[in-house]
Amino acid sequence: MATDIANALGHRDANNALKKMKTKYKGTHKVSTPSGIQNVTILNEKGIYRLIMRSNKPEAEEFQDFVYEVIKGLREASGYEGFEIFRMLDKEHQKEMMKKLQEGLKKPARVDYIKANTIANKAVSLKHGYPKMVKKADMALEMLKDREPILVDTVELMTVKDKYGLDVSVSDTIYKKSEEKVG
Repeated sequence: MATDIANALGHRDANNALKKMKTKYKGTHKVSTPSGIQNVTILNEKGIYRLIMRSNKPEAEEFQDFVYEVIKGLREASGYEGFEIFRMLDKEHQKEMMKKLQEGLKKPARVDYIKANTIANKAVSLKHGYPKMVKKADMALEMLKDREPILVDTVELMTVKDKYGLDVSVSDTIYKKSEEKVG
């Protein structure tokens, strides 16, 4: 069932698309078939939307455009500016990354969360030509957009370093990568 949806949306590897999806968006259901009872993957409504938003099929893109217009209309009706919505989404992204850090470290401590955010803030500041760290609250929208993938990289490197006991400077590695993107 979920595989049929993924195939219809043009996902090259339907099984892989479903495997990557979080369990809160999918489940299994027993279905009687001519060859016996089989477990099939099913998607809830949010899961279907997630697959649609990752599809490049023209029909899916039409739906994506519709969703974006609805969101824009809601934002305009609520009086929010585009950057305010982005700042709200950025806060959610940061919460997700801190949860990922908590789950990925053997003994997570408050200092680890501060370190991850400080490294990301400094890296994005360097990328945008600032010699010193710009606080997240003072960052321009473009800086906040660049901060998200940098924070992802920082959290991933911190968890891998902790998991394998690697002798690597997370900050130096992230700063170097950020500077390479500029030059």
